[in-house]
Amino acid sequence: MRKPLRLTLLHMNIAVALPGSSPEGFDSIGKFIVETSFFLVREHLDHKFIIITDKRPAVHPFYSNIETIFVKPVSKTALLKKIWWDIRLPALLKKVKADLFISFQDACSGRTPIAQFLFIRDIEKAKKTHVRNAQLLLVPNDWMKRKLIENYGVAEKKIAVIYPAANKIFEPINEEEKAAIKNKYSEGKEFFLFNSIFFGQRAFIDLLKSFSHFKKRQQSNFNLLLTTPVNSFFEKSLAGYKYRSDVKFNDVTHEAEAALITAAAYAVVLPFNTNENFIAALNAMRSGVPVIALKKSAINEVAKDAALYAETETTKEVGEKMMQVYTNESYRFKLIEKGKQVAATYTNEKAAEILWQSIVNVLE
Repeated sequence: MRKPLRLTLLHMNIAVALPGSSPEGFDSIGKFIVETSFFLVREHLDHKFIIITDKRPAVHPFYSNIETIFVKPVSKTALLKKIWWDIRLPALLKKVKADLFISFQDACSGRTPIAQFLFIRDIEKAKKTHVRNAQLLLVPNDWMKRKLIENYGVAEKKIAVIYPAANKIFEPINEEEKAAIKNKYSEGKEFFLFNSIFFGQRAFIDLLKSFSHFKKRQQSNFNLLLTTPVNSFFEKSLAGYKYRSDVKFNDVTHEAEAALITAAAYAVVLPFNTNENFIAALNAMRSGVPVIALKKSAINEVAKDAALYAETETTKEVGEKMMQVYTNESYRFKLIEKGKQVAATYTNEKAAEILWQSIVNVLE
């Protein structure tokens, strides 16, 4: 049973489970979650936050109202997962006298009496039992909200949308800086950029086909850059690809360099719908680079006419949009200016404010 509102809103012990670590560290949505969590901590110094994590974030502010508890990574086996969520975690929450638990790990406990907020970053991983156990579900876009309502029967009032923000390291650069990046990564040529993560092999093949459509129609020397790790499938796919010399992989590990590459791109192409693509689009718009995306995507939810959309995922249509942004320079500049305005409205501070208001609404 939840503690009375009168007690919890005056001073709460709020436990927060941050994303689990991976060999590559936090992805874009993971970084957004971590940064937003610390904004929440900073703005509410009258409450204590117990951070539960298996990895120390790169930026870990030491506010007086933070207690950090390091735990072992949650096992991938079903039994050990259940032991963690339903036995060890409830015991830990009881020990730290938590009044509220916020989970950013696509799961929550079925055995704790306190209120739980569950952030769902991957709807495919969200179990119905966890969805039922949470008092509030947090999602990064309206598309996921609709899926929860349609597929899980969740009441709309139980869902709050917290849109991610662009990384503040992404900024426009001058022409001299752009030329230097192009000389370094694309032989001095203009390039389209894919600055996200492929969710499958098919997505990579489709992007190559879209680029082929553009190349055949325009006969330009444009390159296609991909800031994503190359693997054996990608290498094999490129072996017989007609324009393979114009496709460049850059497994960039430094954010500052990734920001420069993004800002030097002619346009960013994100022809499928994922959370990573959503943040990649905001990063591009913040950098002064137009975005090509899908009409039915989270990007369209927020960007509206500040991006260029393919009505379907067909490779020809995506290729046509690449042609449009190439042939219509004035339209491209309009997209750039509108994109900057859109990106500026989505910040970690705003996300933290929405999260806090959601907490207050549920506890009232």
